[in-house]
Amino acid sequence: MQNTPKVFPKVFIVLVNWNSWGHTVECLESIYRSDYPNYQVIIVDNNSADDSLANIAAWASGDLAAPSGATEQMKSYSKPPVEKPIDCVSLSLQQTKEKHLDLLPQPLILIQSGFNAGFGGGNNVAMLYISQRGDADYVWLLNNDTVIGSDAISAMVQTAQTAPGIVGSVVRNYFRPEKVQAYGGGHFSSLTGSARLFSRPTRRPLNFIFGASFMLDRSSLEQIGSFDENIFMYFEEVEYCIRARELGILMSFSHANVYHKIGASSGDKHFQWLNLYRNRIYTMRKHFGNGPWIVFTVLNWLINVVSPSTSSDKRRASREAFSYLWEDSRTGGRAKD
Repeated sequence: MQNTPKVFPKVFIVLVNWNSWGHTVECLESIYRSDYPNYQVIIVDNNSADDSLANIAAWASGDLAAPSGATEQMKSYSKPPVEKPIDCVSLSLQQTKEKHLDLLPQPLILIQSGFNAGFGGGNNVAMLYISQRGDADYVWLLNNDTVIGSDAISAMVQTAQTAPGIVGSVVRNYFRPEKVQAYGGGHFSSLTGSARLFSRPTRRPLNFIFGASFMLDRSSLEQIGSFDENIFMYFEEVEYCIRARELGILMSFSHANVYHKIGASSGDKHFQWLNLYRNRIYTMRKHFGNGPWIVFTVLNWLINVVSPSTSSDKRRASREAFSYLWEDSRTGGRAKD
């Protein structure tokens, strides 16, 4: 009696790049070390000004080396380099609507969006292309400022097969791997609007998955659809998971290890805090209307403004958020920048 060959579901791994090709190729070096045999990588570039796609293509051809990891452990995920060349295909945004590349041997696909679409918008470009192809079993949205263990894809798929829905991973600090940033995700409160990541094991169920490592099965992607592009960056995964929960889609986490550089995508702390506050207001109004969350939000900002221990960036963003909340209330949830 012959053994039945093992079937490996097709996984698309999506990285969104913006002026950070060095992070991206270090992440790619770790991905292409994976023990999982059936995956394809898509990189969406949000109109970078640093020749990102040309440099990534040069890396794939073997003409450009990936930056070395910051620590000895991290170096092991990118050195020595994986065998090159790696098949690579470049597409414009328009071409993603025309070409499926079904006959090519799982190339690395580089997509130029032509504009800075943000985290959600960049992922939407890839997810639309993947949906049109129709050959994905799972889609793994992965931050480009990460590296992964060689068994990470296998572990993510194993969890996704036993717990259909959205799957997160153990996201560790790239520079201090013993520190966990998120066990899959965390808990979002519709009462207060707060979203807290679980940084240690807990029996409390996840109700959102951390966006640095976010895997969906095909059915969930078809049901939930795309990210809300009114959210440029920060809080987009929370809003997405609120919609998932409304559809009865479950969330779980895998023990796959992902090492995250934390904040490498934006060094402007004021920008980060202000976007987080604005997007929280938008999300709460969209899904829950006015409610107690406004009181909790305003109190939090007041504490930030008066506390001497609050950073100047966070204090400034809290003051500006008052104006945004007022304008959002005055315009019925249509505040503009």
